[in-house]
Amino acid sequence: MVPFLQFVFLFVCWLSALATLLVFLESWFAFSGRSRFTARRASGTYGVISVFVPMHGNVAKLEGTIRSILGQSYPFIELFLIHSEEQQHFARVAKEFRSGRSHIPVRVIATPFPIASQHDRTRALEQAQLTARGRWLVILGSDITLDRFAIETALEFAGSNEISAFTMRPGIRCRSLLERLVAPSMEQLLQMMRVADSRRNRRKLLDAESSFLLVNREAFDVVNRINRMPGILNEAGWNIWGYQVDGLRVFEGDGSRWVWRDANVTSWSSDTDPEQHYSGRGASFVIGSGAATLIAVAGLAFGLTERIDNFTGASILAFSAVSYSLMAISYYFFARRLRATGWFAPLWFISHFPAIILTLLEMRRKGLYGGSEKEPRSTPTTRMGAGS
Repeated sequence: MVPFLQFVFLFVCWLSALATLLVFLESWFAFSGRSRFTARRASGTYGVISVFVPMHGNVAKLEGTIRSILGQSYPFIELFLIHSEEQQHFARVAKEFRSGRSHIPVRVIATPFPIASQHDRTRALEQAQLTARGRWLVILGSDITLDRFAIETALEFAGSNEISAFTMRPGIRCRSLLERLVAPSMEQLLQMMRVADSRRNRRKLLDAESSFLLVNREAFDVVNRINRMPGILNEAGWNIWGYQVDGLRVFEGDGSRWVWRDANVTSWSSDTDPEQHYSGRGASFVIGSGAATLIAVAGLAFGLTERIDNFTGASILAFSAVSYSLMAISYYFFARRLRATGWFAPLWFISHFPAIILTLLEMRRKGLYGGSEKEPRSTPTTRMGAGS
């Protein structure tokens, strides 16, 4: 390679290594040790727990969620299944579980309106909580699966640390070997897009709606009383943001050991982060990641195959090695979180290119770039929503 081209390639490798380092640090700040918590069995002094499940989405995933609730180790649970009167398939599912044999009483709440948006689910929860007897309230998404000790663990942590509202971020479960190979790269790309979206919108780190939210009933009554006005929909009591702004103690933890979603690599962002929408900037991050991967692999190939007898060639190899190592470490960390193939980290680039293609195809299918603009996600900018 002529000296001029070597210098240009060195500059590109330097930019790629710097960008890879910045993305690596930005991505992993999201997984701070502050989000971890110690798991302990509950002492049994917390009384009845009321669990609410608004029924929407995929029926098979919903049935898995309900079965995981009925299999919980904590003995004092009452389950509320909330469905729309218009959706008879959910009514049949609720009736089936209510008539089943279980130590957990199942109560069915039918609403006269559909349960599709976050506002609809809030209205449904407002209606259901009036008959709840629990000292603690648990609000679950309809697409997650709980470990047998999930509710008991969360309850003991929140109760012993005087936490008013506690949410766990769900993990991801992959079934086939091919999915476990590609999943860490898919999650890495999705995290890049989350970073791009959060920096653009400067939105709060705590989401308005959580897949697993545990709330103390006394704290709920306080927030509910503050925000209650006749004819106005109260949202603050049903998301962790409402407790944070009212000065109560909240905690957002990594719940990947106790709560998870089943995900498919062909619809990764829809399965793992269904409420998140992304812009064209996220697509540019994905394409840039592909370019950085090509540069890192090409730089290593150049350094290992060509005779290096000058400073420029040695620098190309060094910067490429830094980029390659950071991507391999990131793959390994994501693989550990997803319980995937961490041993595949040295060959991360083999899964990275299919992950880029699958991510761009999904973004195009969902209209995230180059298509019609999606309806923006509602953010916690107001204390009260539309009238109920």
